[in-house]
Amino acid sequence: MAKRLRIEDLDRCVGCYQCVLVCARVNEKVLSVDRASIKVKTVGGYGKSGFAVVVCRGCLQPPCVPACPIDGAIRKRANGGGVLVNRSICDASKCNHECLKACPIPGAIHIDKDLNNAIVCRQCGLCVTFCPTGVLIMEEPTTQF
Repeated sequence: MAKRLRIEDLDRCVGCYQCVLVCARVNEKVLSVDRASIKVKTVGGYGKSGFAVVVCRGCLQPPCVPACPIDGAIRKRANGGGVLVNRSICDASKCNHECLKACPIPGAIHIDKDLNNAIVCRQCGLCVTFCPTGVLIMEEPTTQF
């Protein structure tokens, strides 16, 4: 069965951005934090790592799929949860960003301003491989999140 991404231990995050950079480089063919489907953000607070990871959690029944008004632009992955974006028909200027509004994880889907397409994690697992501190893992989905 296909696996999906899960944040294992956020307290281990050191903000190195390796996950972000490998995602953009491999999946988008650019070295840009804006084009990555995973985001690392700084947050305040004592006793915590100071970072938050924002990424698609691979919903088994993704609410972004039925919310998208462009038929076939976002489809459910065959196995493992999550979605795939068909960039040839996804057009953010025609959809009022309904997929973003439907997503339970704010920021997990974002719109690429240059391509005018939705960017969302494909659940490929490369970020897990490149994370030096074990923040992320791939798991077999057993629950919605």
